Amino acid sequence: MVNGHCEEKYNSVKKIFKDYFLNNQEIGASFAIYKEGKPLIDLWGGLQNKDNKKWKENTIVNVFSATKGIYEIIVSILIDQNILDLEKPVSYYWPTFKQSNKKEIRLKHILSHQSGLYRFKEKITQQDLLDWNKIISILENQEPDHKPGEKTYYHAKTHGFLIGEIIKKITKKSLGELVYEFLSKKLSLDFFIGTPKNQLSNIAFLYQDQTESKIISEFNAFNNPEHEISFYNKRDWQIAEVPSMNGHGSAKSIAKIYDVFVNDLILERNILLSKTSIKKCLNESIGRIDQSLMLPIRWSDGGLILRGGWLFGKNKESFGHNGWGGSLGFADPILGIGVGYTTNKINPTMASDQRIINLLKEFYRINS
Repeated sequence: MVNGHCEEKYNSVKKIFKDYFLNNQEIGASFAIYKEGKPLIDLWGGLQNKDNKKWKENTIVNVFSATKGIYEIIVSILIDQNILDLEKPVSYYWPTFKQSNKKEIRLKHILSHQSGLYRFKEKITQQDLLDWNKIISILENQEPDHKPGEKTYYHAKTHGFLIGEIIKKITKKSLGELVYEFLSKKLSLDFFIGTPKNQLSNIAFLYQDQTESKIISEFNAFNNPEHEISFYNKRDWQIAEVPSMNGHGSAKSIAKIYDVFVNDLILERNILLSKTSIKKCLNESIGRIDQSLMLPIRWSDGGLILRGGWLFGKNKESFGHNGWGGSLGFADPILGIGVGYTTNKINPTMASDQRIINLLKEFYRINS
């Protein structure tokens, strides 16, 4: 039921992972921890879909907002290449963005969720999310909800469109193309924003327990459009680029990306970028309650979450990004590791997912 590699000292972690399938806490999942290119743990198990197709080493799944952490690494690389500057106004790269009172918004305001463009103010459908030009036109013409830097609201769905359009303007490439070029192809990984057609058969089917939908009259960061699992299982969604929320990857690939990134920081390997640029992107933005999440989230200027509690392990220096449903990726610069977790049994709440927390607590207990 569970396959892969696990160093003997972490067998108790493997047992927790294995028990999830026996107790029906998982349908299909993968969990990986890499250190300097080598796996400490690289496990996968369960079922990829309702036809009893087994979850394999190359099975990928929609990781929702855990995608943000991956494309924020792309942003860090572009900063390292002097293509992007955190302090520049967005309109420097994207001139038509400045209309509707947006000329003061800087790149770091969007990355750290302080731009005021955290939601769509007009009704958006799931299908609209697949129409890049329509979404960009809406955001160009939309007035922000507050002055840049004044408040923090997690940009759940708008974030990837905003960052992606800036990158398109200056590189003539999409975020998905750069993820493939800088990460997937370079590091031989299975992670995609806009899944290639030859990878579609490797995508795990998403499952969610029925939950009551709360009707909220005002559009917020999450409810326009509301999550719809049946749509996310469709081919049109899987091949499209909706960077905030439709990256597809494996735990191994996510862990490897963060492993390379964190060791560029602590060992100065310069595989992806320089230590100086990483530190610039990890600089903590202003600390305050995130009004979308109603939690004291610590955002970096580059958009990564700093010290995500037990979701990012024991050490407060860790950073990364989790996603709706339970998937996540993070780096721990104290241990020099990259961590990834993916699942197709969706946790529909906004609460921290206990499945990954249990695995991490046991891993860190062994390393204490």
